[in-house]
Amino acid sequence: MKKVFVILPKAFGIIFAAVMLLMLSSIGLAKEGYIFFYDFNADQTGKAPSGGWKPTVEGKIEVADVPSATNKSVRITDVGNGGGMTLLLDKPITGKTVTMEYKFMRETGWTGACEIFYVMNQKCPDDWSGICIKDNDDGTIAYHDGVNWVNSVALVDNAWHDFKFVMHTDKDNYDLYFDGQEIVKGAGYRKFAGLEGQGVDKFNVANVGDGGSTFVKYFDDIVLYDGTTRPVVSPVKPAYKLTTNWGNIKVSMLQ
Repeated sequence: MKKVFVILPKAFGIIFAAVMLLMLSSIGLAKEGYIFFYDFNADQTGKAPSGGWKPTVEGKIEVADVPSATNKSVRITDVGNGGGMTLLLDKPITGKTVTMEYKFMRETGWTGACEIFYVMNQKCPDDWSGICIKDNDDGTIAYHDGVNWVNSVALVDNAWHDFKFVMHTDKDNYDLYFDGQEIVKGAGYRKFAGLEGQGVDKFNVANVGDGGSTFVKYFDDIVLYDGTTRPVVSPVKPAYKLTTNWGNIKVSMLQ
């Protein structure tokens, strides 16, 4: 007599989730010592990035073969109504220092000052809160020190730049570095009243909240890790041996 196995809907959902997590962890999210690590190299060119990123409805958010087909990035195009993407964590990072790094490039032909990268708490009043970095109409970048916008160094178009935020979640402040240069230490969070000590769990890339600008921006190697020393990634292990922090990241397809 043949045996018939029936997979119940709930069991199927659990199996599907486990398979998806294994697949996603094998394409670069799971890197030893990192809270998250996105290089986008295994993502499909022309499609939105995987791994929990939620693109805005407006604009075009796609993986691009820039600078090359083996070293991809995310290209965000805003034609006037907005364009960006958001990553959420399951719980805020609190009580410690963490560092985020990413690479950024802006094409010439942009119009209007606009967001580059904002890090905040999901309870913040809007998408322009927390750690706020933007570009200015004059081509420079600006950061918010918790009280005012402060203009900083010039941003060269069509060239890659390195940003680093050292976030002191126990003190509600951060240090900003641009192309290896220290820009500010101990800058405060914007619009964080009532959220003191509650940490960060939301990462907005480019123009998530509104329109009013046009641009083409690229982001690559978006990583977050504990402390201030970037972990050294060992040779890639089989997927089942990779250290993963997938439980920290909300994935809409599995919710």
